[in-house]
Amino acid sequence: MTMTKPSILFTALAAMTAMLMAWPAGAQEDGPPTPTTASAGEKLDVVWNVIDGAIRPGYSAFEDAAREEATKIGALCEMPDEVQLQTAREGFGQLAKAFAAIEFVRFGPITEDHRLERILFFPDRRGVTLRQVQAILANTEDDSALSPATLAQKSVAVQGLTALEFVLFGSGSQTLETKGGDFRCSYAKAIADNIVSIAEAVTAGWGNEEGITSRLTNPSQSDTAYRKADDSLKEITSIFIDGLEMIRDQRLKPALGEDAQDANPKAFLYHRSENALAALSANFTGLRQIFDAAQYGEILPEAQASYLPDAISFEFDNARRTLDAIPAPLADVVVSKENRDKLDYVLIVTGSLQSEFANQLAPALGLSAGFSSLDGD
Repeated sequence: MTMTKPSILFTALAAMTAMLMAWPAGAQEDGPPTPTTASAGEKLDVVWNVIDGAIRPGYSAFEDAAREEATKIGALCEMPDEVQLQTAREGFGQLAKAFAAIEFVRFGPITEDHRLERILFFPDRRGVTLRQVQAILANTEDDSALSPATLAQKSVAVQGLTALEFVLFGSGSQTLETKGGDFRCSYAKAIADNIVSIAEAVTAGWGNEEGITSRLTNPSQSDTAYRKADDSLKEITSIFIDGLEMIRDQRLKPALGEDAQDANPKAFLYHRSENALAALSANFTGLRQIFDAAQYGEILPEAQASYLPDAISFEFDNARRTLDAIPAPLADVVVSKENRDKLDYVLIVTGSLQSEFANQLAPALGLSAGFSSLDGD
């Protein structure tokens, strides 16, 4: 069989990735790397770099996108028409990307009051969001879903991004172009306002110098989570290890299947709005921004500092180039023969990056194993 040019390209890239994965391992065949001798202060500099250079700006951008979307939906509800609906839908795409860039920071204020699940209830293998959102839309006599305050007391499945996606893009969403969609639009506005409230709380939590920022940058024996600098550094490094694992196991594998015939396009996050590719790209962009902000090379042992940051950057670049070459929507790509190989390659790169962080970077930083906080859900 004659291979197409894209197939040849991505086969070659996959081979290069495999070589890079093997090379550092071979360099360490005499045993694990000697851990860094960086001081506690130097390690905490990396922690601070990430907080100030990536986490705070990331949540701030998410809050801004949430406010903009709430404004756009408000305008749609006041003067419903095709243009306003399209504007609100575009705003949803921007909001989904903004959260995707910071969503793998799964510690700190985002863990309070079920905020993470209230923003993004995913994966949802039993279709809870669809059933519960449809039930709300079917019962227009119940206005408890039309207020952010009362909506916040309901199931996490009906108050976040996937719920908003169905309201704006799902069956019956064209009614939003008319006054006949008043109830649906009011529900969308309540969801958007609810997300704004959550984003405000998370942003404020990271901005509070006496809160999570102080705990991470001033570890103490009295703090059960952050007793020493290594605990804080491990929390930061978990962003990459857990995040890449989630991309691989929750965002890519369930939709890819074994082949095009086994693919499940509806398993992609945001498949309904065709924002799956944009969100996936934002996942990698966000992780790259956090990695660049950290400046790990400043505390790595000389041997690892000479190649590991560049190797990781190389893989992030591979992911970006490949995702840029994939046409949207991913729901079509995953069942096609022409571009599916690119997604397969992204899966390879994801595994390579996860291995570099878990098996090379973490040991070189003197961090113990057992990072993953995923429970299979």
